[in-house]
Amino acid sequence: MYYVGGISESVEQDVIHSYTMGYGGGGFAISYPLAAELVRVLDGCINRYASFYGSDQKIGGCMSEIGVPITRELGFHQLDIRGNPYGLLAAHPLAPLVSLHHLDYVQPLFPGTNRIDSVKILVKAYRSDPSRALQHSFCYDLKRNWSISVSWGYTIQLYPSLVTAKDLATPLQTFLTWRSWSQDPFTFNTRVLSLDPCKRPVTYFFDGVTKVGDGGTMTSYMRPPQPRKKCGNGKYRPALSVQMFNVSAPILDPNVWKKAPRRQCCEVINGGDRAGVVRMKIRGCSRWESVTPP
Repeated sequence: MYYVGGISESVEQDVIHSYTMGYGGGGFAISYPLAAELVRVLDGCINRYASFYGSDQKIGGCMSEIGVPITRELGFHQLDIRGNPYGLLAAHPLAPLVSLHHLDYVQPLFPGTNRIDSVKILVKAYRSDPSRALQHSFCYDLKRNWSISVSWGYTIQLYPSLVTAKDLATPLQTFLTWRSWSQDPFTFNTRVLSLDPCKRPVTYFFDGVTKVGDGGTMTSYMRPPQPRKKCGNGKYRPALSVQMFNVSAPILDPNVWKKAPRRQCCEVINGGDRAGVVRMKIRGCSRWESVTPP
């Protein structure tokens, strides 16, 4: 019997409500045998836990009576955050994207769009390869000492330096906590987003997707209009000359999630076959391959 879901991203919400229930906004799933057990005690549970805040907390109480703990699935997103969700989605955990709640309380996912249109853009990518949506890959261009982070179907971050895998896998904190609008704490690690433009990555956003061959896609990512404050550091100039990324990838087999998954690898195919365009490839990692800077 399985009770699958996610908890709140904001610790203050988990302290108030629960660390051991599936939050209803992000959604939860109950296996059929467990649902059959739940039906037997549900009416009584609703009465016994009438003081609980929501139906998800009541169901959590029922699960305690049945004795089935929550199986946390990192693809259920309650999105109990305020501000810009970019940092969280740009470093998505190694899990299939299942849900995104509270999209009406955060900034649009893409710059220059409203909330509804930004979701439509993400859904366009999702429909072309559901298992790969938001999957995180990163690699190095050692010829130019670049680090490139890809959140498939959403964004690319280009760092004109070699950044450790640990940092690349940690979300930039572009958001605040849900209840108190504070800097922390969250149920995952974050890293500071510097105010210095020379310490920020150059960012690109999903622009389109096409089918390639038999079972592949090509996604493009464009650099949006840049903020008024730009980096004047010379080592940033080559990175700033890149206007677009084209990323090829095979359709990700959904059966991969039935196994213990591994983050896929990526590589730069060329540094720019035409002005301002870099082409990349995402693929399964080879044996003994790791993202290790020299």
